[in-house]
Amino acid sequence: MSDTDSIRNGAPDGSPQPRPRRLRDVHAQATRAALVAAARACFVRDGWNATTLDGVALAAGTTKGAVYHHFKDKKALFHAVYESLSQELVQAIVDRDAALGPGIQGALRAFLMHAANESYRTVLFTEGPGVLGSATCREIDLRYSLGLLHQLVEDNLPPQVREAGGTGLIATLMLALVIEAGHILAETSEPAQTTKRLEFLLARMLSALG
Repeated sequence: MSDTDSIRNGAPDGSPQPRPRRLRDVHAQATRAALVAAARACFVRDGWNATTLDGVALAAGTTKGAVYHHFKDKKALFHAVYESLSQELVQAIVDRDAALGPGIQGALRAFLMHAANESYRTVLFTEGPGVLGSATCREIDLRYSLGLLHQLVEDNLPPQVREAGGTGLIATLMLALVIEAGHILAETSEPAQTTKRLEFLLARMLSALG
């Protein structure tokens, strides 16, 4: 095969060239992202009951038909928003300010700080369980959060504690604690004081593990 044939059929070394992403695919992904962002704003501002697909489409600058092209119904759209926020919250904890401290305690402070944010509070802890059901919320929480907690346990707890309790079980119980803390924050009328109390209590509980 000549150099010309190689370049025509693939890379100069003869390997196949990756196909360029079609403009339609890029547009579809951009539309979906715009719908999720618009839905997030609507659900946070108006709540589940008052949010309409017409309103989401208008906020996203697209049509209701585009909403149905990407999502089966309003619940499927909410599911996408819940997943997006869950992933975002975990990343915010990973990228936390160094001033919050290292290890489990620093991650805990970051969680409590972000859990008080209106978006997380409304979608993840107030509306989520009622819209999606507790089982679905738990599955999403485990999928996005358990890996981080598993790593925190591995990096910060003594070997004898990890061996006795089991890293996976400890991480799962920690997740249950912080999720319940999120629900408490969502319901309180005194978020600043409640955050301090939760930080104190959770720190004392976790410190018992070593």
